[in-house]
Amino acid sequence: MVIVEFNVIPLGAGVSVSKFLVPALKELEKRKVKYEITPMCTIFEARNMAEALNMVGAAHEAIFEADVKRVVTTIRIDDRRDKEGSMEEKVKSLKTRLEEKKIC
Repeated sequence: MVIVEFNVIPLGAGVSVSKFLVPALKELEKRKVKYEITPMCTIFEARNMAEALNMVGAAHEAIFEADVKRVVTTIRIDDRRDKEGSMEEKVKSLKTRLEEKKIC
């Protein structure tokens, strides 16, 4: 499982950009990608690197289709191949360890 964090920034589109980001999220939904929105980025799961990069590319292109002339996209990828994992499992593991520290 590949977990991807990406941030798409439409430049020259004004101060509020949420309306320009909707097409990128619609691309993920169209492809039935499990994703989470945060205040600063979007995180999703993919089966492999090729799929992950394809998804980010589709989201990036969708912003241009919203009539934006310049887009900056940043990507962080967690590609762990020694065991299967998910976004939820990573969070659960961290929360479990945090609770263990509170007990001590």
